[in-house]
Amino acid sequence: MSTDNDTDGAMDRPGAVKHLYVHLPFCRSRCDYCDFFSLAGRMDRAPAYVEAVLEEAADYGEALDGLETIYLGGGTPTMLDGGLLGKMLRRLTGRASAGAEITAEANPATVDSGMAQALSAAGVNRVSLGVQSFDGRLRRNLGRSGDPAAAGAAAANLRQAGMDNIGLDLIFGIPGQSIQDLQRDLERALALEPEHVSCYELTVKEGSPYQRRWRKELEETGSLGDRFYQQLVEYLEREGFYWYETSNFARPGRECRHNTACWEGKDFIGLGAGAWSTVGLDRWRNSEDLGFREGSRHSERLTLRQKTEERLILGLRQAKGVIYDDVAEIINAGEQRRLQENGFLSAEGGRISLTRRGRLVANESCARLLQEQAKPAPAPYGPPGYGRTDT
Repeated sequence: MSTDNDTDGAMDRPGAVKHLYVHLPFCRSRCDYCDFFSLAGRMDRAPAYVEAVLEEAADYGEALDGLETIYLGGGTPTMLDGGLLGKMLRRLTGRASAGAEITAEANPATVDSGMAQALSAAGVNRVSLGVQSFDGRLRRNLGRSGDPAAAGAAAANLRQAGMDNIGLDLIFGIPGQSIQDLQRDLERALALEPEHVSCYELTVKEGSPYQRRWRKELEETGSLGDRFYQQLVEYLEREGFYWYETSNFARPGRECRHNTACWEGKDFIGLGAGAWSTVGLDRWRNSEDLGFREGSRHSERLTLRQKTEERLILGLRQAKGVIYDDVAEIINAGEQRRLQENGFLSAEGGRISLTRRGRLVANESCARLLQEQAKPAPAPYGPPGYGRTDT
């Protein structure tokens, strides 16, 4: 395997890494809005691809022993045959520590009783179902196929297989979506009694065919973005979910440990086509190709300031915030003071975190904290909801 940047080889055998991501790019069909590396069909390539992933894992040697989290994303990991998926999982989970969190993303339409049993038998203890919406019209607007009722059947199959940690992923800001549509989606989601709910605002690449097709409708739903966001936060909190990260809500103790580790700046390794890895200041990405083992790998060395800025931005997406001493050197002290005085930022117990008001304008708050000291202050603070964070 070659790299397109010179490296000293340290990336190939890092020290102990506790968090592993595996990218499985196979899908039934590619969603129009999706910007991740994925391929429709091509299941004939799946066995060879899985072998390549396992070979890549072996390359890291003892660095992957004692894993605390493993996350299978895609694509649709559950497009793989249950036997093949189980084979890969058993090899990987054999390197995990006791009590490790093992997550698999899944398209509800692919989770029949056999797949649910295969996941459970292979050690998966957390499943994230990509529902997006329960509304057939909105799903069609997303280019999603399948019966909206499949989520209920998938959840039932997983429960029957002993899965006690199920998450549902929803999207808001879909072309043609109303406030009432979002509320119905939230209610139908909670009727399935999930332990975790993720709500992501639809992001569409500028100039893409999807953006050109739905330009008017995207502008209309975009104007409702603040109302969508405040509605879902208020509803899920009222129903007992902890708003622990900008787009993520969990029952107490059911926060996603893998994603939390990434937000906290912990080292992680990514296996498979298009997967990113970050260890210390080294970051690299595999080529976006099923033959990624023979492709080039993009690599870069982060500066300490880049790493610290990421730590601040990702840390402030979380309710608990970030340890102040970890980011103090890059913070604009004057802006920090003004954010605190205006009720957007809290400093307590050696940590800084955004208040509820600040979390609704997270992007703006982070931008202010990262301003160079010599720059003039930006425009006066907007009302709550102004400049709400992207998801």
